[in-house]
Amino acid sequence: RATYRCAPEDRNFTFRRELASAYGFFDVDGLEDGDVEWWTGLTEPPEDVLNLLEFFISRFDNVKQAFVKIDGVGGNGQITFRELLDGLEEMECKKFDPRKGQKVTQTKEQRIDTIFRYLDPGGEGSVSRDEWGILQQLWKEFDLSIREFVHFLTLTFGDSLSEAWDALDDDGSGELSEDEWLTAVVNIGYFGPAKVVFALLDMSDDGSISFDEFAVLENYKPKGHQEPAGGVPPVIRE
Repeated sequence: RATYRCAPEDRNFTFRRELASAYGFFDVDGLEDGDVEWWTGLTEPPEDVLNLLEFFISRFDNVKQAFVKIDGVGGNGQITFRELLDGLEEMECKKFDPRKGQKVTQTKEQRIDTIFRYLDPGGEGSVSRDEWGILQQLWKEFDLSIREFVHFLTLTFGDSLSEAWDALDDDGSGELSEDEWLTAVVNIGYFGPAKVVFALLDMSDDGSISFDEFAVLENYKPKGHQEPAGGVPPVIRE
C-alpha cells in the first residue's frame, strides 16, 4: 500500500490525463486543466486538517479569506508555522486545546504542526497560497456534505428548520452534544457524514449546539426554500 501527496502547483496535468485515459478509460481528448474540478476526499488528510477546516467553514466564505486573515492584508503570500500558530490564537480557535476529561497524547503545538506539515509537503518551512489551496478542495467536499444534509431535512420535514430541530432535540433540552447529535440524525434516518455538519454548527467550540447555531443551515438551503418572513432568519457570517 502506498500514499501520494502533491501540492496543487506541482500537479502534472498532462501525465494525469494520460493515466485517466490508459487506466480509467476516460475520453480526455481536448481536456484542459481548467476543465477539471479538483477534489479531495475527507478520508485522505489527517484528522486535525479536517478540524481546522471545520473551524474555518463556520467563519469564512472560502479558504482564501482564512489565508489573508493569517498572512495579513498585503502579506508576503507565505504562512510560516509561527504565523499559523499565532493566527489561530488570534482567532480564538479552541479546536486543538485539550478538553476536560480527554486523554492528551499531543500538545496543541504538535497538532498544529501536523497540519502545517500536511500543507507544506515540500518541507520548505512555509505554506504558499497554492499549497493552501488543497484546503479549498476539502472545503468543496464539506460544503457538499452539508448541503446534502439540508436537502435531506427539507425532504423529511419541509422547509421549517424548527420542525427538524424538534425531531433532533427529542428531549427538549434546547441543546445537543456531539454524541446526542450523531444518535439523533440516525434516528431520523440520515446516514451521511453528520459529524461534519455538527462541527459547522458548533461555532463556539463548546461541544454542543443550540437551535440558534442550528439555524445557520438556512444559508445552505436552495434558493426559494429559505424560511418565510417571521420564521428563522438566515444567519449571516461576520
